[in-house]
Amino acid sequence: MQTVLASKLSDTRVVSTDGQELGTIHNITCNTLDGNLRQLVIDTDAQELFGKEQDGDGYVRLPADLIESLRDHLIIRPPDEYLG
Repeated sequence: MQTVLASKLSDTRVVSTDGQELGTIHNITCNTLDGNLRQLVIDTDAQELFGKEQDGDGYVRLPADLIESLRDHLIIRPPDEYLG
């Protein structure tokens, strides 16, 4: 598994598995006890992504387990409940 510093992900483009541009990574939250990623905080122009609305700061927060891969951009899949 590749190790990537969270600070290197700031402003990385976020794209869905179907190629939709979603925004850029603003921040990532993690569990401080086990180090597992918890949430992706996405800076986006969209009012909502996959049914999750912008918070009071204008960001959409999605579960980090949606991450599919990281290349020159971060690829995430839609949540199962969004797919129906």
